[in-house]
Amino acid sequence: MTKARQRWLGMAVVAAVLVVVVWRFSQSPDWREFSWERVWSLLIHARLGWLAAAIVFTYSSYLIRGLRWKYFLDPIKRGSFSNLFAGQILGFSAVYLIGRPGELVRPAYIARRERVTFASQLAILLLERIYDSIAIALVFALALYLQAVHPANAAAATTLHRMHKGALGVLMGTLTLVAALVIFRFRAESAFALGSRVLGFLPPRIHSAIGRVARSVADGLDVIENWRDLAASVFCTILLWIVNISVFWFVFKSLGGEAALLSWWAAAVAVFCAGLGLVAQLPGVGGGFQVGILAALQQIFHVGGAAAAGAALLLWLVILVPCVLLGLILLAYSGLTFKKLEAITEAESQEGQGDGALRGRA
Repeated sequence: MTKARQRWLGMAVVAAVLVVVVWRFSQSPDWREFSWERVWSLLIHARLGWLAAAIVFTYSSYLIRGLRWKYFLDPIKRGSFSNLFAGQILGFSAVYLIGRPGELVRPAYIARRERVTFASQLAILLLERIYDSIAIALVFALALYLQAVHPANAAAATTLHRMHKGALGVLMGTLTLVAALVIFRFRAESAFALGSRVLGFLPPRIHSAIGRVARSVADGLDVIENWRDLAASVFCTILLWIVNISVFWFVFKSLGGEAALLSWWAAAVAVFCAGLGLVAQLPGVGGGFQVGILAALQQIFHVGGAAAAGAALLLWLVILVPCVLLGLILLAYSGLTFKKLEAITEAESQEGQGDGALRGRA
């Protein structure tokens, strides 16, 4: 099956799941008096000051991500912050517009611009995922402790309990992965020697390529050895998630009414639910993101259907539109297109499987 067919099949499955979830929402008692006119009224009367703050914080989140990536990259090379910031904007724009295949745009673009190996940037992407998984799991646990939560019904209570257990599972799994990566980084030579013996049956070309990729990944984990960069990256992660949660809270405030009464910690719970929803996303339209927010606002915080729908839609717009607009500007300035970015990603992936040496092209 071709990649294009796999992508369309995946999108069809995700769409089917989202349709079922939305249909179940529509059958709940909270939606019997739902009105799109009321949602529209909420959106057009949103307070501009809070929305402006949300947009400023949205852009700030990409600045912080770029700075964190710089601290991850510093042990390998002193990277250009402008390249790293552009990589964040273009990478997330690609995810929003073409879906999960866009995840590799960031490491590929940065590898090309900074003349480092694609494998090392994949290692940094993995580190980023680890940091964010730990942060959001801890925030969710803290939010449930500090925020009074009263699920709407027994089903919602069961779902919340499962989410809590899931967050704990994610945290434990992530910490296990962290331990494995630390051991790998500090015992890299022993790991290489063991891997060489175990994989000795492979053809020399494949065996050599795996070794080069493994060494590039080890290089990407150098931040673990540098206490300054490690501390800075942890601080950036804390700041990033404060900013991300604040974006949600500002949007809730902008809508007024019952949504505006939600606390910052309630917004943190909504962020966690939206993050779970990101697993099921459709390019350009989201879907799972909005469903996760609807579940949090309605089933956990008893916000009405119209207000919850307005918050979900407005949050998607506030997060997607500023990033994509700036992404299009950067593409025009660089003489690129999303198709060219996809080609760069493909080229970097293939080259990373071939030779992992540092490259000298622009």
